[in-house]
Amino acid sequence: MLSKQYECPDCGGSEGYRSRRRNLLEKYILPLMMLQPVRCTSCYRRTHVSMFVHVPPRMPKLSAKGHAAA
Repeated sequence: MLSKQYECPDCGGSEGYRSRRRNLLEKYILPLMMLQPVRCTSCYRRTHVSMFVHVPPRMPKLSAKGHAAA
């Protein structure tokens, strides 16, 4: 399958990352519809896009000591 490039519908930015799934709809229904939650790195708008759109995974936040937060 061909992978499309992500584009934010709000600001038109081309960089985003996979967002956490928040509720039952996002955990169980959206995957059946082949959708994933994505957050734009420019404007932080959260949208749902096709699973065939290439988006990097969410990076864990670093704590004050420079270690990944659990």
